[in-house]
Amino acid sequence: MSSFVRKKVIQEYYSKRSKNYDKQKRRTWKSGKGFDDEIVDTIVGAVRVSENLVVLEVCVGTGRTSLPLLKRVETHLVGLDLSKEMLKTAKEKMPSCKKRFDLVLGDAEHLPFKEEIFDAVICTSAMHYFTDPDQYLARFSRVLKEKGSFVYGDLTLHESDELGFLNRLERTVSHAHESYMKPSEAKTMLENQGFDVCEMRTFAYRKPIDHLMEDKGSYFGVKPQALHELLQTASENERNLYSADSNELTLYYTIITAVKESST
Repeated sequence: MSSFVRKKVIQEYYSKRSKNYDKQKRRTWKSGKGFDDEIVDTIVGAVRVSENLVVLEVCVGTGRTSLPLLKRVETHLVGLDLSKEMLKTAKEKMPSCKKRFDLVLGDAEHLPFKEEIFDAVICTSAMHYFTDPDQYLARFSRVLKEKGSFVYGDLTLHESDELGFLNRLERTVSHAHESYMKPSEAKTMLENQGFDVCEMRTFAYRKPIDHLMEDKGSYFGVKPQALHELLQTASENERNLYSADSNELTLYYTIITAVKESST
């Protein structure tokens, strides 16, 4: 699938999903924030180095990261996303913060911003859609000030998943997926792009198989049998890594906070 076609698939997927997105995330994380409280605290802590920061969130979606951040840190936030429907939902949620929150319909591959303009850049639950995440990260670095903070967050493979079971599972239920990384691979990518990694944490949570189908498979016309067949053909080791059975499995979400190193 070409990069252009993949972007159209992603755009259409999230446009359809925008109405149910927050409800699905709250159900997954069993939290009104749509994330575990520790994940929200980690993101807020990464950019809470001073007040009056200018922060970019790439692939802002419905603002489930931005809203807690704006409530807890005196900052100005720019949210960029490919889906106007997701941005519309974000706007509806933030009337009290509208003076500190700008939304931009745009492509993460072509950031419409000057170099070194942001004090912090956040990108959560999006890197697995990028065909070449290293190149995207380089673009994020370009608009980030020296010593600025970067927050990476995404589902990750189990560190011992050598055959990429989670990627096979994701591609079964989603036509938009490119690739998940292991936590160690994400850390190395950041370091290779000139970031000093400050903290890396991985959070485990249980995901019902039915919810995977509702969140993803149903939007792509995938039949439940396709997912059940994949689980049946998984090796014993793969099932053990993800504690997978016919009803649910364990997934892993990794948050990495880093600082852009000085070029001198």
